[in-house]
Amino acid sequence: MLFRSLVYLDREQFRGALLNLVINAQQAMPGGGQLVVTTEAGPRGVLLTLIDTGCGMDDKTLNHIYETFYSTKPGGSGLGLPTTRKIIEAHGGKIFVQSAVGRGTRFSIALPMPARLAAEGDGQTLDVT
Repeated sequence: MLFRSLVYLDREQFRGALLNLVINAQQAMPGGGQLVVTTEAGPRGVLLTLIDTGCGMDDKTLNHIYETFYSTKPGGSGLGLPTTRKIIEAHGGKIFVQSAVGRGTRFSIALPMPARLAAEGDGQTLDVT
C-alpha cells in the first residue's frame, strides 16, 4: 500500500537539525564513507533516516549524546544533538539512534501527520514539505 503523508515543518529550524546530523556524519567519516538518507511515508506520518558508515559510538557515548555540553569532539560545544532533539520534538516528532563502533550510526526521525489531516484523509495523502 502506498501512503502519502503531509507533515508541517518550520523549514529553517528543521533544516538546522538535519544539517547538524549531516555534519556529525561527515565528521564521523574523516577518511570518507557513505551517508544514506531515506524517507518513508506511513499511515501516521513520515520517517526520515540518516545512516552513515562512520566510526560509530559506544554505549557510554550513546547514553550521553542528548546531554547539553556533552561532546566527544575536541572543541565541540555539546549543543548540536540536544538542540536537534528539541527541534524535532517541537515538531511533535521523535528521534531514535542506533550505533555500533566501527560500523556506523543510524538516526531515525519520526514526524507525525497533523491529527486533523490524519482523521480526514485516513493518512493517505502525501505532500512532504
